[in-house]
Amino acid sequence: MMILEVGVSEALEVGPASLWEHLAAIPDRRGRKGRQYGLPAILTLSLAAMLSGANDLRAVFRWGRRLPPEALFLLGLERAPCHATYHYFFKALDVAATEAVLGAWVRGAAEPDQGLGHVALDGKRLRGSAGADHDGSGGAHLVAAFAIRLGGVIGQLQVAPDANEITAALTLLKGLPLHGALVTGDAMFCQRAICQGLRDQHGDYLFAVKANQPELMADLALAFGDAFPPGAAQGAQDERRRPPIR
Repeated sequence: MMILEVGVSEALEVGPASLWEHLAAIPDRRGRKGRQYGLPAILTLSLAAMLSGANDLRAVFRWGRRLPPEALFLLGLERAPCHATYHYFFKALDVAATEAVLGAWVRGAAEPDQGLGHVALDGKRLRGSAGADHDGSGGAHLVAAFAIRLGGVIGQLQVAPDANEITAALTLLKGLPLHGALVTGDAMFCQRAICQGLRDQHGDYLFAVKANQPELMADLALAFGDAFPPGAAQGAQDERRRPPIR
């Protein structure tokens, strides 16, 4: 089976290439002895297993072991990997490069003259990534950009423990081709730096505004007048005049 041997930077520029070709561009950080099974083959098998309902490595392993020889042959495999192979494989996987390559694959489905269109920005903790005894703050906290028309995540970053979603969103958006795109999000992302960054990239934005930014909310209420519900403008003005809590 032919595998496209390119680097991540080249994969990010590939147009309508296949998912297999993109996966082949992910750097393989395993040692020579650990490369009995090709990286694209294990990732493709794992993705197919998860789409079929497998939700952990043991379930992925069992699903792979039930594949007929014909299916394994299409993946370039003589036999399905054992459970330990998946464990060591994902432990060594370059997560940042994988996210970048998968995002580029999704973006490759966009028509050249249409761009990304509507991009929804949101942050969530990854389900199942925290231990059973966590207090609600554990696990992997991710910020993702989802292209509505393409139906997939075009970019994703993990929020550092000492940072927040705003910092991660700034870094994420800078690496996306947002010319002509409309980025939406909740009030968390209504920040000057994010809005200015989107304008610098020739993109548009539509973010919610809440009472935690009373001056901005009051200005919007006055500017749009009757477009706000009755009493909203006066409530925003009262909030703006209220002395700060010390």
